[in-house]
Amino acid sequence: MKESISIYGGGITGLFLAYHHVKNGDIVTLYEEKETLGGVIGTKKESEGLVELAANGILLTDDIKSMLDDIGLTPVFPNKASKRRYFWTNQKLSQFPISLFSGTKLLYSILLKKLKFEPNLNFEEWGNQMFGRSVTKNIIEPALGGIYGTRLNELYPDSIFSKWDGSGSSTIFKEIKKHKKKTYGTVSFPNGMGDLITHLRNYLAKKITIKTGISISQLSDIQKKNRSIRICISLKKLLPILKPILKSDNIPNLLTISTITRFGETKLTKKPCFGVLFGKNEGIQALGVLCNSDLFPGRVNGNLHSETWIYPASPSKESKKNLETILENDRSTITMKMETAKKIYITTWEGVFPAYDKHLFSFNQTLDQFEMEWEKKGMDIKFYGNYRKGIGLRSLFESTML
Repeated sequence: MKESISIYGGGITGLFLAYHHVKNGDIVTLYEEKETLGGVIGTKKESEGLVELAANGILLTDDIKSMLDDIGLTPVFPNKASKRRYFWTNQKLSQFPISLFSGTKLLYSILLKKLKFEPNLNFEEWGNQMFGRSVTKNIIEPALGGIYGTRLNELYPDSIFSKWDGSGSSTIFKEIKKHKKKTYGTVSFPNGMGDLITHLRNYLAKKITIKTGISISQLSDIQKKNRSIRICISLKKLLPILKPILKSDNIPNLLTISTITRFGETKLTKKPCFGVLFGKNEGIQALGVLCNSDLFPGRVNGNLHSETWIYPASPSKESKKNLETILENDRSTITMKMETAKKIYITTWEGVFPAYDKHLFSFNQTLDQFEMEWEKKGMDIKFYGNYRKGIGLRSLFESTML
């Protein structure tokens, strides 16, 4: 049965949701505050090469392959050399930064140890109990820090693994197997991630109504509308709207992330690689770095090399010049030499990404309750976004599937 759907928010979440409703045969109207669509996802073409504003790729699945076919977009697969990934631990690069004993313990924890989330433990404390300190510090800390834009003591396992059974009756292996889907690796597109936005927009423009320059000011405005409402705006914009009905202890924290794309004449590592993840207290302020020109073809012009460094940063505390200095100091720690960058591009997203802590977990429980209460009153209002069902474009795509 066809539905009339109103989607508020034309970022990547709203575009994915609109796509799924179109495939379902629904009548869709998409409202966006800005004149452009895509939110934080986008690509700039600079004289040195491509600069991604946020995500550098998307994990390819059969469902995403089907969408790309529909919108006429061919993915770019990574270079084979990009399979090499490094951790920076104990002041050196390593592909496997733990001992054989710790590795055996990790396998035991994944395969046999019961998975139980402790509500009063942050991820670092929980990880130490679950996997041991070496695995937590040298593998989990750098891996999750690079993905979630913060350190483990600011994260909570029940927020990150919200789909998993953490009651103590399952194992990590069982939960991975339960939720696992076939994937084909991380892909990008000929002109970067901006291609995904352009092709989605062009595909949807022929099938839905898109209205720009329209924003939500208060929840009561959309509660009066006699149709299905889907709210896909960022958490930063959503919180002021929900503030009158939220309890103070249910307000989640927001993170500020800076991505710095650096073009230079030499590579970061001797061998081509996907990138490097950094542990805490290792003398590096960055959370991670992607080696773009090693990862995908067509990222640079000429003989330059491109890297994207990820920093937890606040514009009020870190000026552009300071961030450039911090990056060069971090880089020289790894390469053991100073090199002047050809060009540096900084993108800072203030408060756009949620902190996956206990406040976010509680906030999502509150949203679930709101949705159920409104449904009982005949209002079909639902929330979608990177604060709901996981981080990453693949998670966003799957969370919006009908």
